[in-house]
Amino acid sequence: TIPFLIQQRDRTHQTLEMARTQANAIAEASDAWVQEQSNLSRKIATIQDTLNPQKTQQAKLNERRQQLDKTIESETQQLQEIEQELNSQQVQLNTLSNQTTKSTSEIQTLAQKLAATEQANSVLQETQDRLIKEHREKQRQLDRLEASQQAQQEAQGTYASQLILTSDLPGVCGLVAQLGQVNPRYQLALEIAAGSRLTYIVVEDDSIAAAGIELLKKAKAGRATFLPLTKIRPPRIQDNPLLRQSKGFVDLAVNLVLCKPEQSQIFAYVFGNTVVFETLNDARSHLGKQRIVTLEGDILETSGVMTGGSKPKRSNIRLGTVTRGDSSELKAIRKRIEDLENLLSRNEEKLAEKYVEIKELSRKLTESRQGEREQQLTRQQLDKEIKRLNEQKDKLSLQLATRRQELEIVVSQLRILETEIPVLESKLKTEQQRLEELEQSQTNSEWQEIQNLIKTQESHLQQRESELRKDEEKLKYLQNQSQRFREKISEEKQRIETDKSQEVNLKKEQSEITDKLAQIKEKVQEYEALLEELNVKLGETKKERDRQEQNLYSLQKNQQQKTWQLEKLETTQQERKETLINLEKELETKQSELPEPLPEVPLLAEIDLKTTDLTTHIEQLQQEIRKGQKRLENMEPVNMLALEEHQKTEERLNELTQKLKTLESERTELLLRIENFTTLRFRSFKEAFDAVNENFKTIFATLSDGDGYLQLENAENPFEGGLNLVAHPKGKPVQRLSSMSGGEKSLTALSFIFSLQRYRPSPFYAFDEVDMFLDGANVERLSKMIQKQAQQAQFIVVSLRRPMIEASQRTIGVTQARGAYTQVLGIKL
Repeated sequence: TIPFLIQQRDRTHQTLEMARTQANAIAEASDAWVQEQSNLSRKIATIQDTLNPQKTQQAKLNERRQQLDKTIESETQQLQEIEQELNSQQVQLNTLSNQTTKSTSEIQTLAQKLAATEQANSVLQETQDRLIKEHREKQRQLDRLEASQQAQQEAQGTYASQLILTSDLPGVCGLVAQLGQVNPRYQLALEIAAGSRLTYIVVEDDSIAAAGIELLKKAKAGRATFLPLTKIRPPRIQDNPLLRQSKGFVDLAVNLVLCKPEQSQIFAYVFGNTVVFETLNDARSHLGKQRIVTLEGDILETSGVMTGGSKPKRSNIRLGTVTRGDSSELKAIRKRIEDLENLLSRNEEKLAEKYVEIKELSRKLTESRQGEREQQLTRQQLDKEIKRLNEQKDKLSLQLATRRQELEIVVSQLRILETEIPVLESKLKTEQQRLEELEQSQTNSEWQEIQNLIKTQESHLQQRESELRKDEEKLKYLQNQSQRFREKISEEKQRIETDKSQEVNLKKEQSEITDKLAQIKEKVQEYEALLEELNVKLGETKKERDRQEQNLYSLQKNQQQKTWQLEKLETTQQERKETLINLEKELETKQSELPEPLPEVPLLAEIDLKTTDLTTHIEQLQQEIRKGQKRLENMEPVNMLALEEHQKTEERLNELTQKLKTLESERTELLLRIENFTTLRFRSFKEAFDAVNENFKTIFATLSDGDGYLQLENAENPFEGGLNLVAHPKGKPVQRLSSMSGGEKSLTALSFIFSLQRYRPSPFYAFDEVDMFLDGANVERLSKMIQKQAQQAQFIVVSLRRPMIEASQRTIGVTQARGAYTQVLGIKL
């Protein structure tokens, strides 16, 4: 150990000192030889004292140089490893930065898409609500019009007629108006002459009329008049030849109607002896002689009563035609309802698509934001790691620079020692040779022994000092290594503590994010479950409503059909009974007409007619008859191109049907876009109106110390109405604009102008003596308002009032000079 080596060195040094003391004692007793030897010995000792430290220093410097080389090599390797790791971390950071930039851009794009989709969805939802509201209003309006039309038809008797005509009653010929054709020139005259008889129902016999009356009673559909063809008794037609020679005579009314011969008595009953004249003046000379109708619709009765005037409002019953179509208003409403149903259906599909799109975009946006947060956490960790590596790199670079600087110093010192040591060694060798020659010339063995002892002790001392220096260097090296290890251990402990704190923070953040995510997922699941439940309930409710309506409609239709079938069966049964009676009578007649004896039928000749069932034989005969008919039909000419033409026509029909569907779909899409634009227009107008209204309230209160606001005439559809300015000046009741004074009107109009200007400023405004009807206080308020508004636009004001002129930023005076021209003057205020 080092203390033991120090102890040995001290003992050796003491022994050497004792030997030198003895040598000095011997030298004192000696002559000049001793003196010379002492001088040489002192020179040698001096040289050795100079040379030995230099050699020791050289050994230390060489050892330090080796240590520095190893340390520099080790630290250079560590620095390279740190730089490689730093480059790797930097590459990861750059890649992560690019990914973060891309994620941020993607998130912005998704957020914009989501906002645009939500905006479009809100527009679609507003359009849906508005269309549903309009559909309800149109449906109510349609119900009112249909009820009014049904009531009108009942009042005119057409409802009962339509019920009879649309039923399955046999033997119904139709209305009187349907059974004849007339020239349009005589149509008005004949319709007025026939009157309500045009709505009478013509049937074949009175049994059908009775069945129709019973049907109307059961259906509670009103009353109707039936004209049985077998029972109708028209009046006798009187044809006056003298009347035919009269001016303006056209003909008997019954002769102007074209109909079937068996139905002529119906029109004879309807018109009777009514004659048709062209004008009222032509018919007046025959008043009281016969019932007359003119082409303009005037009626002259045989009793002398005259009916006429402006052209009467004609019903929907026309002679020769029956106009059953709905009114244009009713058709327009039904068409609009049909369009609204198509629009609602298409809009619901778009809403469903938008809901799915919003859900998908929200999911992608949430995932992208979660990924961005993870990337930010990773980036923070990388930044911390890069910072730590940079610190280590800087520290190692500083240490490496220090080591290299120290190495340069050591190398320079070694070079100096390598230059000085050989010189000293050569001097030492020369002095030692002189000493050896001197010692060889002496015979004093005692002096030699002492000198040998001194040399021996000096060599021992040098050996001990060399060993001590080596152990000290080794100890210092070990201490340096220990210090570096302790520094590394401290750095690693600090790094471990940092990592632990980061890990704790990350775990804490992860737990918080997990808890928040769990809460959000629970809320989302709750909302989705609630929405799904509401959708299911809504769907079930709609299905139940549709089912109930369908059931009600089916039951009503079934009841009506059953009623009609029962009546039809009763009528059919009655007809069958009458037919059976007639057939029995006809059979008796035919049997009486049969020849005796009966001719033989080849198929029946071999059959006993009394004991054999003739059904199969009759069917066989009927089958042979049908075969003969088919052979007869096959011999007729057949159009062989009919199938090909039918196929082409069917293909063309399918093509046109597909095109029609495409056009209808495109039309619905265009109508939906129009409705969406209408919604956007409503929304923009509402935003502008609300902003201008708030501005008007504030500005009017500032200018007049009163209160006022804007009011729409039609708040539901503002584009169909106007705008009212409700102004209430201070100390006065709310009144019409015409009842206001000139100043109040000016303040109200200016408040409206300023409110518009504040909402959407124009570059400049020109006011021409707007303060003419205002008093001084109101002019000051107006000038202050213009000064305030002038921060947003330029105002050019023509005024004669001092407060307005004083408030202006630049004033120009204009006056009329002599002659027909004006002059610009300066104004001194």
